[in-house]
Amino acid sequence: MIDSLACALVKLLGAVLCALPPAAAVWLGGCAGTMASWLQAKRTRTGLLNLRAALDGQLSPAEGRRIIRRCYQQLGAGVFELLRLPVIDRAYLNRYIIVDGVERLASAAVSGRPIILLTGHLGNWELSSIVAALLGYPIVVLARAQEKLPKLYRLLVSYRQSKGCRVVHKGGAMRRLIAALEQRQMVGIVADQASRQGLAVDFFGRPALFATGPFALAHSKQALILPAFIHRLRGPFHRLAIERPFELPADQPEAQAVRQGIERFAALLAEQITRQPAQWLWMHKRWKHTAARRVLVLSDGKAGHVKQSLAVVELLRRRCPQLSSHTVEIRYRSRFARGAALLWSRLAPAGWAGEQCLRWTLAPTSASALLARYADVVVSCGASVAPVNVLWAADNRARSVVLMNPSPLPLRRFDLVIAPRHDRLPRRRNVVEIAGAMTAALSLQQQQESVSRLQRHPKFRRNQTLAGQEPVIALLVGGETDDYLLTEEWMAAMIEQILRACEAANGVCLATTSRRTPASAERLLADRLGAHPRCLLALLASRDAINGTMEGLLGSADVVVATGESISMVSEARASGRPVVVVELPRRTARLPRETKHARFLRDLSKEGAVHVVPIAEVSRTIHRLLGAGRCLAPLDQTAVGEALARLL
Repeated sequence: MIDSLACALVKLLGAVLCALPPAAAVWLGGCAGTMASWLQAKRTRTGLLNLRAALDGQLSPAEGRRIIRRCYQQLGAGVFELLRLPVIDRAYLNRYIIVDGVERLASAAVSGRPIILLTGHLGNWELSSIVAALLGYPIVVLARAQEKLPKLYRLLVSYRQSKGCRVVHKGGAMRRLIAALEQRQMVGIVADQASRQGLAVDFFGRPALFATGPFALAHSKQALILPAFIHRLRGPFHRLAIERPFELPADQPEAQAVRQGIERFAALLAEQITRQPAQWLWMHKRWKHTAARRVLVLSDGKAGHVKQSLAVVELLRRRCPQLSSHTVEIRYRSRFARGAALLWSRLAPAGWAGEQCLRWTLAPTSASALLARYADVVVSCGASVAPVNVLWAADNRARSVVLMNPSPLPLRRFDLVIAPRHDRLPRRRNVVEIAGAMTAALSLQQQQESVSRLQRHPKFRRNQTLAGQEPVIALLVGGETDDYLLTEEWMAAMIEQILRACEAANGVCLATTSRRTPASAERLLADRLGAHPRCLLALLASRDAINGTMEGLLGSADVVVATGESISMVSEARASGRPVVVVELPRRTARLPRETKHARFLRDLSKEGAVHVVPIAEVSRTIHRLLGAGRCLAPLDQTAVGEALARLL
């Protein structure tokens, strides 16, 4: 009943459209396409995400929406043109369709070779085969049969066949296509759909699956492949571009020849799409089965937080070697804007007006850089960027990963929360606990490269009186927090302990501070160690380039000494595999005695034997003992985090 009614309505609509001028029919089709874009919000979102995936970072959100809207308009116009097929003839072709390269079609037709006309879902692709037939080259086209409305589908097929196109359907079609080629009939195939049994080749910078059937057929029958792409110029006017024909080498193995053919076709198709992106069918899930993944890292400007996020990226890359990443720095317009983003991310339904909220609350440069990106996974570290993580991930159907406690946002807002054990988060399926800060375990080669970079640092000094084989002690100095003080007296005592250990072991030291280190402590370190012959490098975070040096310090060290209030420094030292000596800074006496999260963190690591927590007076003696033992720690076990991340892919 529904099929018959639909068939009658289409006949009526087709009769009306055939009576209208072509420009009016195309205009009405564009209006129908615009309505379809409103009614099919899910498909529209899929198209926008595919567009971002292909042109990552090249389009603003407004440009992307405009392209997808025009894509729907083009699709609607194409459907209405299909209903006007009864009145499309050679005169119509001569008036409204420009054919570039018609001599290539004619030359291929008289060559006596089998011909496969390949196109994509570009422009009104249905007209490609109609044009060939109207030019006097009957064509056999491959199509997918529609079973839901068979009467309506047969009606539409009859329109195409009335113009000289013979339609064969998938499922047993290969035999009929082979027969057509053997009879020197032209075969037309739309070859840009994804196929799970296809071959992955580069398509807009990402591997995409292309069906191998058309190319395997061309190789076996030594057929000429004739790429042809149609573009709508304006209204009912089109240009059909027939590219240079090519053939697959018969002397090569089929697999190799097929790959070459697919790569060539994919490159041609991408070039055509780049010229007119609004004319390709973006709503098809073209990269659904791609092996490549993209990660977006949200930076709050803190180097330690970015480093933790990048450690997650490295773990993901182990599971997905073709993974790529991009970092965007997040800055809000104001504190009020940050609060508004937090409130919206907590209360609004997932995916509801996230883009608008980010556009209003982020600084313009951050908003434009963020909203133009595409990613499968978004990673952030720190509470300030957690709202952006929630909003952007939901709006782009990406998986969200947050490091550290995202409070006050609820844990359920994220796909994965990687938090230190000492934060004592409630047990949830999406929560993975780690010992401290997230760190990347460096390979031996990476450590050697880091040491080499460190030795090229402009502040690095070589002591000509030393043999170069002396044990190395790395000193990592943090800074003050709400619970801890770093006084000049404490700094002086620490420097004395390091120098005493160097003298006792005939060793050298490397030292660095953090952004939280007080200026008085930095001056003291510069005065006492900066020119000391036993100190090869003393870096001050307030004046020197620190980025990338931590790995070199740890890679050079035989023993690492770190202050206990810096969870990130202690975690990185632990991940290096070197023996680690930790000294707690003096507590602020004005506060009530309690166990801080730093103390819980150190207690857990000490129980595991990962660090040695000692009073400052025992530092030199402990260093000497560890140097004599010559023991390195077992590598970090990041299995739980790796498995949780793998599930996101």
